[in-house]
Amino acid sequence: MDTKENENGQAKIANTVKPDRTPKFVAGNPVNAVSKAKDENPEITFLDVVQTSAEPTKKEIKANFAEKIAEQKARLERHIKLGDDLARKTRHRDNLKNIITTLDEFELQLKDNVDETDGNYYQGCLLTIKDDNGKTFTTKNPTIIKGVAEQVSSLCTEKLEEVEMDIVNLIPA
Repeated sequence: MDTKENENGQAKIANTVKPDRTPKFVAGNPVNAVSKAKDENPEITFLDVVQTSAEPTKKEIKANFAEKIAEQKARLERHIKLGDDLARKTRHRDNLKNIITTLDEFELQLKDNVDETDGNYYQGCLLTIKDDNGKTFTTKNPTIIKGVAEQVSSLCTEKLEEVEMDIVNLIPA
């Protein structure tokens, strides 16, 4: 060992070994009672959870974005379906109104051209019903023609009311 004498007479020792100040453990137990080993399962506090959840991960952001897109697609599909249903019911309403208008105009023309038909202005009319197979039913009976015309007009009027109520109920408030 190298020693040098100091002014006050003490020897100065040159020590090249640095002290190891890390806590020593024997079989997982601390040698020094003051120092303790780090817990393998540290307790998670509420503050840690809040701080962690306050900053969403990229996966969470992508999942949220995908959810929003899925919701918007579902909403769009509902709106498209609603629009299609509304358009279909409106076309049905227009067709029924055209049938009713045509029957009314036909009846008015018959009443204007009435001569001496004994009160039944369907005299001289012809009713023909044809099925898909090409078979036809034809009649000139004014009573049958009047009954069919009134029945068709009544059915169309009732159906028109139903369709209009469906349209009103279809539109969200």
